[in-house]
Amino acid sequence: MIHAFPDPDGERVVADLLAYMTIEEKAGQLAVVSAPDPQDRAEVERFTQALRSGRVTAVEGISSKIQAEAFQQIAIEESRLGIPLLFPMETGTGIETIFPTPLTAAASWDMEAIAAAEAVIAEEAQALGCNWALSPDAGYLPLSSQPDTSRDDQVDLVAAIAAARVRGLQANGEAGREGVLACLDLASIVGRAASGVAEEKNIAEAMRVAASVVRQGYLGSISVGGGNVQRRRAARKAFSFLQEAGAFDGIILSEWKSLAAAARDSEPIESGDSMPVDALVAAIEKGKLPLARLDDAVSRVLRAKYALGLFTLPLGKEAIRSRGSLPTPIQNRETALNLATRSIVLLRNEPALLPLGFDSGDLLVIGAAATDRSAPLAGRKGLAASLIDGLEQLGIPHKFAPGLALRHDAGNIGRMIEADSMAIGMACEAAKRARTVIVVLGGREGNALAEAERQLLSSLRTVTDRIVLVTLGAAALDPIIGNEPLACVLHAGQLGTMSGHAIAEVLTGEASPSGKLPVAIKEGNGNRGLPFGHGLHYADFALTDFTLDLAADRLVASVQVRNLADVGGIETVQLYLRRYRGNHLPSRLNLRGFERVKLAPGERRTVTFEIGRDQIGQHREDGRYSTEGGRYDVRIGLSSKRVLGGEIELPDAIAKAMNNPFAGSGYAPQIGQRRA
Repeated sequence: MIHAFPDPDGERVVADLLAYMTIEEKAGQLAVVSAPDPQDRAEVERFTQALRSGRVTAVEGISSKIQAEAFQQIAIEESRLGIPLLFPMETGTGIETIFPTPLTAAASWDMEAIAAAEAVIAEEAQALGCNWALSPDAGYLPLSSQPDTSRDDQVDLVAAIAAARVRGLQANGEAGREGVLACLDLASIVGRAASGVAEEKNIAEAMRVAASVVRQGYLGSISVGGGNVQRRRAARKAFSFLQEAGAFDGIILSEWKSLAAAARDSEPIESGDSMPVDALVAAIEKGKLPLARLDDAVSRVLRAKYALGLFTLPLGKEAIRSRGSLPTPIQNRETALNLATRSIVLLRNEPALLPLGFDSGDLLVIGAAATDRSAPLAGRKGLAASLIDGLEQLGIPHKFAPGLALRHDAGNIGRMIEADSMAIGMACEAAKRARTVIVVLGGREGNALAEAERQLLSSLRTVTDRIVLVTLGAAALDPIIGNEPLACVLHAGQLGTMSGHAIAEVLTGEASPSGKLPVAIKEGNGNRGLPFGHGLHYADFALTDFTLDLAADRLVASVQVRNLADVGGIETVQLYLRRYRGNHLPSRLNLRGFERVKLAPGERRTVTFEIGRDQIGQHREDGRYSTEGGRYDVRIGLSSKRVLGGEIELPDAIAKAMNNPFAGSGYAPQIGQRRA
């Protein structure tokens, strides 16, 4: 478990070390170096001397835990102050076990499953010697600066997922489990191509994500900078609140870049950047940079190392014994299967072709993607379970046809070629003899069907209407074939190692689909379009009895959700807000909360959302939170379009009360009410 700050013992350790450290040793605590080539004796000697001199805080590119332990032993036992090292690593979607990509996992809306996946990633990274994961990256959803998309409705989902990933990596609050330091990467949001209002919007979104993650627990490090010089300056100004006392105790990597640039008399660069220790020492000694600024950056590093428990770290064989046993590969695969299953989104199922049952008859699987063991990994090395693997594991009888001809030329992928006509004809003949046809497409970029894929579906539809489309690409599709959407569409996405098993379980009803779209499918480009938050189930859920109450320092909205089906399921109830701007009501609803609810057949439950400063507030230019009074439209729904709700006037006095950071800590007496 990573220890959260403020921690009195940790602060004493940090203060004592700062008092003893030379300026050179302090500068060294901001220097990240690469592990040396073991065959280069001169490089190894320079590296070892830097460790002994306290001029290194972290070593990247380690090859094994044994190597990391050896470097750590030098730093602790042979340097003057014995300050331990960090070992950063890009953990991505997994080390040994590959989990769903961030965009695919976002469709689960399941923070516990996401945190559990990151816990496995942390443990597998630790087995390689890593104690600092350069993850999560929050910038994986569409750009607000694109003309046809907006992240307004998505940013709170991004924030919740980022917080869950941090919690899983760091083992925040989990006694008995070690974690690794996490790094919330906002650079890809801040640095996106944009200008004017869109640029400000990117920064505002990044600030909202950062604030949400920091509020939910200790965060080891954060990376903010990105884009051009002007944007980096704007981001530094906006995020300056992180350096205020009590605001954030973790490492701020953009501050390292800024200090390095100031020492060099240049603008910070985003890649290949290293800390010029000697130049930084000279800048401090000459008064170009205040020592207090360096001390603040160094104290954050020392706090992070203390939080990881590195100052009491055992070494050698004792260290190996102290770690306990890592989860077995079977346990890790079960965690991957759980997240993969929950990330699958049932987009359409009318008439209900899923789950497959006795009335599904002979099953025909069409599409080379059904046998593809690499597409679910999204470019990562390794093998995943294909859909055919999953069906065979469950003992589901089926026949297979490729549907399209094999491609040897990458330039022909997606385009009709001469051999496709015969392959499509054979697939159609097989489809005539099947009761249910599953067409599996995917592994390609873009949000539209390729020419050959569309021709395959069009031809199949002339011989059967019992088509189940399964898509494995990054983007969900809702294709129009013959002027109508398909009856049944299941978006699996890039599910990782356990892809085929997860899809097979959902197709057969071994697991019920519970995923929701983290990105709306826009109408056009061959798609009918589906809203943000949409996702069907084998159960049938309904919302009734919406209420909206005004309390002393918040709003309270509730709704009753009921399962009308004879099977159980999990529904994600979503809270949306928007505020009138004068007499104008913005068209887009913004997600401001959600709750996953598991209901047995016929069960009903009341879901309540307390709406305070965290939901209504917005960041000002100085990074501070502000809540404004006015008229608000509050909605609760099963997607951004399928909602119940009403409007309420928020008095300025209550908005001011919400600005109190302790507002909403207890249920305040009701002082007014508005029901819809």
